[in-house]
Amino acid sequence: MKFCPNCGHQLEPDAQFCPACGAQITGERQPGQANQNRAQEKVTAHAQYTQTASQEPSHTEEQPQLGFVGSIQYIMQHVFEFNGDVPESRKSVFWWGYLGVLLLNLAFVAIPYLGTILCWATDILLISANMRRLAYLKKNTGLSWLLMVPVVSLYPLVLMFLDRKD
Repeated sequence: MKFCPNCGHQLEPDAQFCPACGAQITGERQPGQANQNRAQEKVTAHAQYTQTASQEPSHTEEQPQLGFVGSIQYIMQHVFEFNGDVPESRKSVFWWGYLGVLLLNLAFVAIPYLGTILCWATDILLISANMRRLAYLKKNTGLSWLLMVPVVSLYPLVLMFLDRKD
């Protein structure tokens, strides 16, 4: 059995690229049973995470931490899911996304006239991330739309500092 050395996804015997992460697969065999066991554990953990994320979650377990790039990818994958159905236990996803939007806005400010519109449009990227976090906090997810209103947008930002008290 062959597994991706990058993400641990099970591969077809003749695969040259991983269908899950896109990593190029070399023709070499993986050395030893330890790598296969580690890859199988990653596959099992990933399958369990995706299964619990797709169900109506109780979300008692913590979601895996993501860095800057992982958080931006996660936000972009779910950017138009405005229903807040999947609670988000990670504060970091929102704040990494906020940093990404802030960096984009700094670049857009240099563009006369169009920059203002682009800055406002990039703020939309954070609304769904804010809704998922508010759903986890058991707050009204509609408050996320306040991010689009100057000054009033501070209220949803303050809520992002909160932790859920079980």
